Amino acid sequence: IAASPNSFITAIPFGARPKFYAENPRANLLLAEFLKGFDFSDKGTVTAFYPVESKEEKKGRSREDGHSRKSAFNKPWPLVITGISDNFMKFLLWQQCFAIPSRVVWNFVSFNPKALPWVIAAFQGNIVRDNAPLIAEALACLKSAAWCDIPLQNLVKRITQAQGNFGNLVELTVRMTQSWHLLYIETKNLNNNKGLVFMLMGKPITDNLNFHQALTAHIQRLRVCLLNMDKIIGCDWCKNQNHPSHACPFPGVDSAWYGLT
Repeated sequence: IAASPNSFITAIPFGARPKFYAENPRANLLLAEFLKGFDFSDKGTVTAFYPVESKEEKKGRSREDGHSRKSAFNKPWPLVITGISDNFMKFLLWQQCFAIPSRVVWNFVSFNPKALPWVIAAFQGNIVRDNAPLIAEALACLKSAAWCDIPLQNLVKRITQAQGNFGNLVELTVRMTQSWHLLYIETKNLNNNKGLVFMLMGKPITDNLNFHQALTAHIQRLRVCLLNMDKIIGCDWCKNQNHPSHACPFPGVDSAWYGLT
């Protein structure tokens, strides 16, 4: 797959986790049957298979892991599809989501090793509310904290110079924050009360996963007045990062639901 990512696509079921595959041991055959049922002139020789867990992943697991929330939704999530024609692949990726009533929802995604998340950090606090001037002020505080952080400047310089881009430390850091924006999100906590969050979003400045993770981790450690860092938990069901699992809106949608949007 790494050598030829364009020859494969993935199908991620809603609620993908080890339990889903334990309860649906023939999920790959169900997916292949679904795909072969399309009235499409040239589908190719469609084959769906389970990804193989690496030796490192197996070695890193302990018996206690089976009882943790994290391991309950452990990766790998997708089924892998191969032998598919280019046109059929484009069709599935364009439609992206297909719901089979009372059975499963398939979400089709391409392999793109350079695609990294835009979500940087989440913040909570008494000042978090849907107020445009306040959001602008909070974003200004975040950018100011980033611009003045010397270790962050050095990390940005290291990343950008590896790409052949050179410049003043501060200018490079300011350029990194040009795509930053704060997204106001209303979700719910476990007590069904409102949970208000500012989510910091920004375009990744590198396609190197290690550099990207180091950069976002450093930004998450910045000390920002009036804002408290909130852990990005995300949803185990639909894999979205803008709400927790207990607040996922999709299971509550009626029978007219045609899949994720």
